[in-house]
Amino acid sequence: MKRTAPSLAADWARVTAQIQSSSRVTVFLDFDGTLVHIAPRPDQVRLAPATRRVLRRLSRHPRVTVVVISGRRRSVLLRYIGLPGIRYFGLYGWERPGHSPLSSSALIALRSARAQLSILLSSIPGIWVEDKQVSLSVHFLGVLPPARPRARHKLRSLLLPFQKTLCVIENLRDAEIVPRCILGKAVAVKRFLAKLAPCRVLAFYFGDDLSDEPAFEVLGKGISICVGAARPTRARYSIRGPAAVAAVLTKLEAALT
Repeated sequence: MKRTAPSLAADWARVTAQIQSSSRVTVFLDFDGTLVHIAPRPDQVRLAPATRRVLRRLSRHPRVTVVVISGRRRSVLLRYIGLPGIRYFGLYGWERPGHSPLSSSALIALRSARAQLSILLSSIPGIWVEDKQVSLSVHFLGVLPPARPRARHKLRSLLLPFQKTLCVIENLRDAEIVPRCILGKAVAVKRFLAKLAPCRVLAFYFGDDLSDEPAFEVLGKGISICVGAARPTRARYSIRGPAAVAAVLTKLEAALT
């Protein structure tokens, strides 16, 4: 059930004890809105130096595994972060080393949907479609708030002919059109943690968006953290924004020593 999550700071002593009693710590991190501030366009984001430094240190720690899991393409994550020792999962966890290629039917459906979206959404000022080749991200950040519900409804209506092949992952500021084989972040997190089951692993998950909510839920007794402005969430805790994420990662590092 969703509710407003309490601040992580209020319970940090208990979290520290969990860190110290665990043999390993796995840290899952969303990218936009979590590691970097939201920008008007996706190519305008920047990773803060303090965040880069703590990620580099954690990626080298013998007890820590760092996974960046995002709706971005994996190649984009590598370009903006690019630190060795980090696992990069693009397209909501689907795009990672060893993933299977998309079917030809999915690629054909994406191309057809892209053509229709360009025509039929052009009447909504501020909306634009980012073509990621294997998904389509429809951005609503530039749309006036009163028009956003109508834009989302129109998008869902446009996609009805493609519902056997494509689905929509809803986010706060965009909607991602993906092939149905892309199952979302929760599945990727669950599968990754299953491989670590024999170890005493404490999992953290930091995320700011609606697509992070299912991952919060599958974390179980782990530390799920909703980043950004207060909103109803399945996360156990909340923090303010990307600078707070870097601060918590630094405290996590200190608790490991």
